[in-house]
Amino acid sequence: MPYDKNITFTTDKTSVASPPTSFITPSRFKLTIDSYKYPNTEFNVTNVELPNISAIAPVISGRQRNMPGYPDKIEYTELNVTFLIDENMTNYMEMHDWIFGLVKEPDGDLNKPRDLTLTILNSNNNPIRTIRFIGAIPTNLTGTTFDVSASDANYLTSAVTFAYMYFTIE
Repeated sequence: MPYDKNITFTTDKTSVASPPTSFITPSRFKLTIDSYKYPNTEFNVTNVELPNISAIAPVISGRQRNMPGYPDKIEYTELNVTFLIDENMTNYMEMHDWIFGLVKEPDGDLNKPRDLTLTILNSNNNPIRTIRFIGAIPTNLTGTTFDVSASDANYLTSAVTFAYMYFTIE
């Protein structure tokens, strides 16, 4: 696996206590998809859900009891992204066409997966962390509801789900 943080489990101290600091504001982020092919979706992202990571352990079968072994696989949940749909539905069509192209276009030399970059910003809008999702492809695009009985001017949103190989935190 290309993501190796060289973690050791010795009794040596691995980090020091950090001085008091500010906390991350959930509204300060930027998701970069591919500004050449998908600029409209990238610009209108309103919500990104950081995926879960799990260590999967095999089950060791015993005579009277099954016991968990040491974890030997990493499993990531999918990346969920919500975006505002623009008036011409350009960004919705970008995601629709990407999913459609995954199925319909011949593979050839096409680079269908894209790397996604989630940049976490501090209170001064300066980048403090970068999370890279390697080899992402969209697997689901939610529909949206048009409703004439809505009393407020709510903007339409859609959510896209991405599968990816792994993510790194830099």
